[in-house]
Formats: sequence, structure tokens, C-alpha cells
Amino acid sequence: MRFAALSVVMALSGFTLFAQSKTPDLCAPRPSAVAPTLPAHLMTGQGDVHFPITTKSPEAQKFFDQGVNQMHSFWAFEAERSFRQAAELDPAAPMPQWGIAMVAAGDYRPRFQLDGNEKNFGKNNPLRATQRAADAARLADQLAKVSGKATPIEKLYVASIVARRDSNSKDQDEGYIRGLRAIAAQYPNEVEAKSYLALHLMRGFELPDHKPKGTSMEAVAILRELLVKAPNHAGVHHYVIHAWEGSSFAKEAWPSCQRYAELVPNIPHALHMPGHIYSQTGRWEDAVKSFAAAAENERGYITADKLYGTSHHGHNVHYLATAYSFEGQYDRAKAAAGELLGFSENPREKASLDGFTSAYRQGWFAMMRTLVQSESWDEILGGKTLPEYDKPREQAWRHWARSLAYAAKGDASKASAEAKLMDASLAEYKDKVKMPVPDPLAVAHAELEGHLLLAEGKAAPALKKLDQAANMELHMDYSEPPPTTRAPFLKRSDKPRSRTANPRKPRLPSVVRSNSIPPAIALRPAFAQHSNFRTSPWRQP
Repeated sequence: MRFAALSVVMALSGFTLFAQSKTPDLCAPRPSAVAPTLPAHLMTGQGDVHFPITTKSPEAQKFFDQGVNQMHSFWAFEAERSFRQAAELDPAAPMPQWGIAMVAAGDYRPRFQLDGNEKNFGKNNPLRATQRAADAARLADQLAKVSGKATPIEKLYVASIVARRDSNSKDQDEGYIRGLRAIAAQYPNEVEAKSYLALHLMRGFELPDHKPKGTSMEAVAILRELLVKAPNHAGVHHYVIHAWEGSSFAKEAWPSCQRYAELVPNIPHALHMPGHIYSQTGRWEDAVKSFAAAAENERGYITADKLYGTSHHGHNVHYLATAYSFEGQYDRAKAAAGELLGFSENPREKASLDGFTSAYRQGWFAMMRTLVQSESWDEILGGKTLPEYDKPREQAWRHWARSLAYAAKGDASKASAEAKLMDASLAEYKDKVKMPVPDPLAVAHAELEGHLLLAEGKAAPALKKLDQAANMELHMDYSEPPPTTRAPFLKRSDKPRSRTANPRKPRLPSVVRSNSIPPAIALRPAFAQHSNFRTSPWRQP
């Protein structure tokens, strides 16, 4: 993904030191079908974790260390490039091949994300191990068996990744975990193995009660220990953010949010991740700063290399638009979404029936979310701000937004017609994508039914339907940015709870206000509880 003349382009453009070190990439990108090209270059601001290996080449050690640091920030493609450079410098060393086996599949990331991808993508899950990763594991195993080429602990590291890449194993994940536990048992001060183990033990939290799943709290305990042992280890701080997100104690990750970005100032994901915690704990202004800094950093990579992948930038700027919108800064949210709509899809993305992770489609969703949250009904119906995108998922969302707009404007007939078109799009989705209706769309559909009832003046059944939709949303799997465009409003007798210092008064959708729902009913936004969000997306302007 790197142009041969990249350094010349950078020098001519007068980039700063950080910009000069920029080389291509995603928030954990998909694996590439093609191995990254060489040569790799030593870069600044990647982190300073040192992982000594058996090699006669000091340069190989430097590139291996760089690969480990990039791996700790989920920069899989660049990490693989660094490991491959180390392998080229010392072909007999097994650990560079171990590194390739760790990252080439793009699945070095929290276990709960891997679980989610299995659910969301099914047989089309892009994060299933590539043959390249399996081949590297086998080669690492062969090289480690050569006398004098691997220490006992290196052999254990190799054995752990061999277990994970063993396609004949009944449980590759459990084999990998056993291998890492073996290292931790024999080498109790080995930070690397324990950090990898914690990452793979993260199973997330059940919503809406934030109940830990599986081994999640064991991961938390390991990371609490590592924060003391290795306070300047970038990977540890990164994994704290992931292990704490979605929990009831997310704000305890604030120190790691600050430290991670300080330790790794030149990888977009490192600048982006603190925003996850800040957004969940009501610090929306700090979330905006994190996402904006990551976007600025990543634009440098995109400018330097026209072949640079844009999905991570799409995720980050999508989240930036979300943060602006939740703050009521709708013009800035539209501008951020508009940036992503400026990215043309490549042929593979255009051909994908449900490639909702492309930068363009994330921009499309961010724009639709902002228009709905700001109640820009005329813009939604005008069709210029939100271009039509002829794929089932986007069509379903478009008809949903248009139905809401008509309902808010008091045109129940047209609102009903758009709702029927949404139903047709959802049926097309199931038929063509061969997957169930995504949970966010199921929630949106239930919410829409409630608004249509409100538009007909049927307050009691409408509130019952909105209550159902809100409870569906509360129990959705954790995801960031929030996977629904806004919170269905839930009938409650208690007052909204917020842990932010200055919570803003929720703004009721116009369709609710226009139908004179009694204020004593106290409608409550589901996002006040969902995903540890502390404030409602509905804000007074």
C-alpha cells in the first residue's frame, strides 16, 4: 500500500517529522488478502515497548519491536510489514514469523469484537484466519526447533500461536489461551504474554446492567496488575480502554486514555480510542478532541498514500460526527459526515451488498443520524443532503427516516407508505444478504411503529410500542459508535438518571411534542442507560 516515492513526496510537501514518518493503513482494519510490500521503515511515535528476541541482527530487533508496538495499537497491516522486514533481515529467526502469524489475519483485537463479528458477518466474517497467518505459524514452529534459534520462552510464544492457527483444532481460541497461560505460569513477570491473554479473555458486558460476560473480569484483574508493573506500556493502557468500555466502571479508564495517546502519538487508533471512554462517561467535548486529533493524524497518511485504507478513518470520523450530534452541534456533525461522503468507494466496496464499514457508507449513516437527531425533516425529504444509496440496509434506513419525517409533519398517509417501503427493504436484506435483520434496524422498525401510532393520535398503544423498542435497544450488544440513530423514548415513572456533572434536559422528538403526550408520563431516552452513556442524544439546542 505504499508508494515507492513516498519519502520524496513527503519531503517536497514539507511535512513535519511525524508526517515524514507516515506510512500507510483502520479501528482494527480488516486483513488484507495480499501481504504488505517491503521495505518497511522505522517510524516515530509508534510506542517504545521492547520485546527482546533471539537474532544476530540489531536492525531485525528494531523492526520486530516496531511490529510489536504497532500490533499493540491494532495496526495490523503495518505491524505485518515490520515483522516481514525483520524476517528478511534474519530469515532464521522464528519470532518475526510469530509476529506475522499474530497479525496477518487481522484478528489481534478484543475477544468481544471477534464474537460480534461472528454474529454480524456469519460465514462472511472477514476476521477468520488467513492462510498467510497459518503458514507463518508453521514456519515459526519449524525455525524454533532449530538448535540455538529460540529460547524456552520464545518456544512457548510460538506454541501459543500455532495452537490458534491450527485449523484441525476443536477450539483454537482455547488452545491459544492455554498457551498464554503456560507462559504466565512459568514467567509471572512476563508483561507481553499477560497483556495478550487479557485481550483474549475480554468478553464484554451484558446490557443494560453491565454484567460481565465470561472471563471479562479476569481480564480486568490482569490489566490492573499490569498497570502497576508496566505503567508506561502502551498496549496495557490500550487494553484497559477496551476492557473497561461498556462496563459500570468505565470512568476508571480515564488515566489510561490520557497516557495511551501520550505514548503513541503517531498511530490514528491510539489517538482515537480515548474517545470511546470519554463518550461513554459524558465527556463529549474530550471525545470530540480525541476523534478530531485522530482524524488529523490519519489525513496525513491518506494524503501521503492514495492506496491507504479508509475504513478506520471512516469509523473515527463517523464517531466524531456522532459526538458533535450528541452535543447538539449539528452543523459540525453534518460537516464531518460530509467529509466521509466525499470518499469514493472502490469496486469491491461498491459491489458489496452490505459493506456498511466503508468510509462512504459510514458517512451516509452519520449524515442520516444527524438529520434525524436534529429533526431536519425537510432536508430528509428533499433528498439532496442524504443521497439515495441503492443497497438494502441503507434503503431501509432511508425509508425509516422519511417515514419519521412525514409523521412529524403530520402526514400519516405518506409516513405509512414509507414504512411499507422500509418493510420491503428489510425483506430484501434478508433475501439477498442471507442474514437476519440487524438489531439496530429491528429497534428502529419497532420505534417507527410507535411514532406512526402517535401520528394517528393513539397515545396509549404508541407508548407501549416505544417502551418495547426502548427495551430492545437497551439489550442490544455493545457497539461503538452507538448503533441506533437515536434512543426510542421509554415510558418511565422514575426520573432520568445521569452521572454527568451538567446533564442537559432531554429534547423530546417533535412527533411526541405535537401529539400532546402528558408531561407527567416522564418519557425517558433509552441511551441514558445504554452502553454506559450518561447523557441523552436529545439535547435542547
